[in-house]
Amino acid sequence: MTEQERRDAARQKYGERCGYCSVHESEAGAELEIAHFQPRSVGGSDDLDNLVDCCPTCNRFKGDFHPANDPASPAIRLLHPGRDDLTQHVREDADYRLIALSPPGAFHLDRLRLNRLPLVALRRARQDVIRLRQSLAEAQAVQAELRSRIAMLEQDVQDIAIQLARLTDPSIESPLGTME
Repeated sequence: MTEQERRDAARQKYGERCGYCSVHESEAGAELEIAHFQPRSVGGSDDLDNLVDCCPTCNRFKGDFHPANDPASPAIRLLHPGRDDLTQHVREDADYRLIALSPPGAFHLDRLRLNRLPLVALRRARQDVIRLRQSLAEAQAVQAELRSRIAMLEQDVQDIAIQLARLTDPSIESPLGTME
């Protein structure tokens, strides 16, 4: 696999989002970087499983960090976005900040500074967009219902107008073709 093919595969694997903070390329305003989860400087490979689509800020904060496989310190590690179930380690609170649920989650949040103000603002903005889309969908459903009701009322008005016309002008034929 060529370098460009690896880059494209990593970008696709992470949906053009930072594997650590979830910033999308469109939000970052540029193509993200391809980082090595286990840096090459400590034996990391170019295998797709070791590559993470990563924003420059997370890549800078991560740096060349990669702990030795030391069972005595399992909390001192970064969570791998493709292998670890992040929901077991972090959650978002009502203020859009990430809260650690485990020691590795706490280390991960701290090392990558995942509660930096721009990320908190981005999470808030994403939730605002979700709420606005829900409100828009609800408004569109109400609008469709109102249009249907208006069409029914317009038909009722036409029917009443015809009945009034028949009552005021006996020469108008009824719908059955007979004179009233």
